[in-house]
Amino acid sequence: MLKEQLKAYMEAHREAMIEDISTLVRIKSDKGEAAPGAPFGEGPAAALKKAMEICGDKGFVVKNWDGYVMTADMNGKESGLDILAHLDVVPVSEGWTKTEPFEPKLIGNKLYGRGTADDKGPA
Repeated sequence: MLKEQLKAYMEAHREAMIEDISTLVRIKSDKGEAAPGAPFGEGPAAALKKAMEICGDKGFVVKNWDGYVMTADMNGKESGLDILAHLDVVPVSEGWTKTEPFEPKLIGNKLYGRGTADDKGPA
């Protein structure tokens, strides 16, 4: 029963999820020079800020922990599941053929772009 509910939810929200991932992929978030509130540089800080907006818009209670990490809590109950993910990416290298790294592109059922598989997409 739960599997069917999850599948139905994923299908009903597919476009919104693709857009949220694409929004994060468009942010060039490789490590930069540390700054106040941005210990990993401006790119990762921008990705963290946008992820907080996305989660907040979906009803999560979000908190920024000095730019190092954010939490997004579903409700006030005791945690039952923690999911860890990161929004930074390694610097761009040569060899991109499907898209430019920070221009997400949906081809068939695959979304291409920097961070779609590790770890912006899973986040």
